[in-house]
Amino acid sequence: MSRFDPEQWAERGYEILPGVILAFVGAVLAHRFLGEWLPVSALLIAIVLGMLLRTLGWVPWWGEAGLKWTAKFPLRVGIVLLGLQLAFGDILGLGWEVLVIIVATVLVTFFGIRLLGSSFRTDTTTTSLLATGTAICGASAVAAAAAVLDRGDGKDAQGRDIAAPTATALAVVTLWGTVAMLVLPVLVGLTGMGDHRAGVWIGASVHEVGQVVAAGGMVAATALTVATMVKLARVLMLAPMVVALRIGPGAPVRGGSAEGGKRPPLIPWFVIGFLGAVVLNSTVDIPTDTADLLAQITTMLITVAMVGVGAAVNLRTLVKTGGPAVLLGGAGSVLAAGTALLGILVLL
Repeated sequence: MSRFDPEQWAERGYEILPGVILAFVGAVLAHRFLGEWLPVSALLIAIVLGMLLRTLGWVPWWGEAGLKWTAKFPLRVGIVLLGLQLAFGDILGLGWEVLVIIVATVLVTFFGIRLLGSSFRTDTTTTSLLATGTAICGASAVAAAAAVLDRGDGKDAQGRDIAAPTATALAVVTLWGTVAMLVLPVLVGLTGMGDHRAGVWIGASVHEVGQVVAAGGMVAATALTVATMVKLARVLMLAPMVVALRIGPGAPVRGGSAEGGKRPPLIPWFVIGFLGAVVLNSTVDIPTDTADLLAQITTMLITVAMVGVGAAVNLRTLVKTGGPAVLLGGAGSVLAAGTALLGILVLL
């Protein structure tokens, strides 16, 4: 489609609008209704809603194009806006010891899961998605990694549909993040760990930001504050990790896809935008009301995208193929918690 042809852009808009509206309705249902009643992430609910639509055959023909579009563009804009929740000064304020623990935990988890993937008989794409989601920030990181591993036609480097491994990884990291959210506060209480160290452990080990907040709040106010900052510091490492995916094993061939020949950039535009947003938030004082509004917009964009991601997957297929990924995700979660705990015992 021509970049500057208004008629073609209008035609494309009419094509995707019904599916976008469908995804938005699903996101509102997940975030504003079910998310308030159920003790799970609204992102997971949105994914499940999308998968149910596909599995039950309820995706209308007029919604297909829009659902595919929502799985990509709104997600990438949401990742850019996520950078506005981070500031370099706050992260540096954690101290070099905590920063070393964060970096070590992310690197050991990311590369450890990728090395373990073959042992668990998990394909390269699913392994890379699990590694990114477990090491960084759960569902958002999985979706960002999927965008990087997509060679441009909805398939991975091996020519397989990327939607199924993405949905599998999203479900697995949410599952184990929930387990970590419930288990770590109990272990903190049993070991008598101080609030500051508990916050570092939770922030460096639990997957989703929301899960970190919940787990830190179960311990103490100090633990909650520290855990949240540590978690946001982990999010900052999203950029180098997705670049590692672009140049590592299983990356899309930089000569282009088999169908289109479009050359993927080494650093995707949304990663550059994410870093730019962090720089902006570090140098400009954004009013609290504006920051809160942007945070809500970010959450809604990512939730809408999750409906689109889920709608690409049939649950029957997912149930048949998800076992090894669950085991690998569990091993990776233990690896993350163990590495963070070792760092705390040595440095704090």
